[in-house]
Amino acid sequence: MRFWVMRFWFLAAFAVFSAAPAMAADFNPPIDRLISNYIRPAMTEFAAVTDRLPDAVASVCSSAGPAEIAGFQAAYSDSLRAFSRVHFLRFGPLLDDDRLSRLAFLPDPRGIAQRQIRKIYAQKDPSVGSAESLRDKSVAVQGLTALQMIAFDTESEVVLGSPDDDKDYTCGYALAIARNLAAIAAGLDADWSDPDGYRAVLLSGGPRNDRYRTSKEAMEDVFNALVTGLIIVRDQDLLPALGASAAKAKANRLPFSRSGNSIVFLSGELHGIQDAVASLELEDMTPTDFQWIFAALDFEFGNAQAFLSGLEPPLRRTFGEGDSYSQISVLAITLKSIRDTMALELAGALELAGGFNALDGD
Repeated sequence: MRFWVMRFWFLAAFAVFSAAPAMAADFNPPIDRLISNYIRPAMTEFAAVTDRLPDAVASVCSSAGPAEIAGFQAAYSDSLRAFSRVHFLRFGPLLDDDRLSRLAFLPDPRGIAQRQIRKIYAQKDPSVGSAESLRDKSVAVQGLTALQMIAFDTESEVVLGSPDDDKDYTCGYALAIARNLAAIAAGLDADWSDPDGYRAVLLSGGPRNDRYRTSKEAMEDVFNALVTGLIIVRDQDLLPALGASAAKAKANRLPFSRSGNSIVFLSGELHGIQDAVASLELEDMTPTDFQWIFAALDFEFGNAQAFLSGLEPPLRRTFGEGDSYSQISVLAITLKSIRDTMALELAGALELAGGFNALDGD
C-alpha cells in the first residue's frame, strides 16, 4: 500500500513539473547593455555633433571662403553620420513628436520637400526664419534633408552663403534648421538619459507595463527595429537608385546624394546596426548550434562596408562609372543575406516572434 501511495505522489509531482512551462528567458540584461553601451552614447554623440552645426552655418553665411565652406561641409557630414547611426531606432523617443521625420524627410520619391521649399521661397515665408516657428511647419521643410536642399547645388557644391538675392533669407532659414536639429538631438539625448523615461519602459516588462508584458516582447521590438533598419537600407536607400538595370539607374535617388554624402549615410546606418547588435552580447543566450551566426554577421557586415569603401564620392556624379553599379547591386544582395540571418536564424534561435517589419502600416 505504501508503495502505491509513494508512486502516486511521484507521478503527480512529475505531471505538475512536466506541465509547467520552461523558465522564460530574461532579455533585460541584453536590452540594458544596448541602452547603456550603444543607444545612450550614440545619442550623446549625435547631440554634441549637431550642436556645432548652427555655428558652422553662421560662419559660412558670414564669409563663404574656402575654410568656412569646408567647415560647413564637415559639420553637415558629421551631423549626418551621427544621425545615420541612430536612424534605425524606430521606437520610443525617436518616434515621439514625429522627431524621425523632422530630422530627415525620407524617403521622398515624389519630391514633396522640393515643391514645398520652392513655395516657401516664392512666398518668402517669414516663419522659416526661426527654429521655434519652423518646428510647427511640415516635416518636409525642416531637418537634414531640407538643409541639404538649400545649402548644396545639384553638383554637390556648397552654395550656402553665396552672394545672391536670396542670401539673407536662405541663411536665416538654414540657421533655423540647424538650431531645430540641435534642439531635437538634445531632446533625444535627454530622453534616453532619463532613468525613468523610455529606458524604464523597455526594462520593466510586466502586467503593469502598458507597452511590454514581458522582457521578450521588449526584445522583439528591438529586433524589429534592427531588421527594419536593414530593410530600409536595401529597399528604400538602394533599390530605387538601382532601378531595373544600369541603364535605368537613378543616382539622385540615393539618400543625401545632393550633398555628396550617400556613402557617409549608408555606411553609418550599417555601422550603427552592427554595433547595436554587438552591444546586446547575445552569444550566451544563443544555443550552441547557432553560434556561427555571430561570425557570419561580422563577415557580411564587413563585406558590405568593403563595397561602400570601393565607391567614389559623390555618387551623384560617379554612379555608373566603372563597376559602381555592380558594387551596389551586390551590396543589396549582401543586405538581404544579413537581414535573413537576423530575422530568421538569430530570431529563431532566440525564439523571438514577430513580422520584423516596422514599415507595415506606415
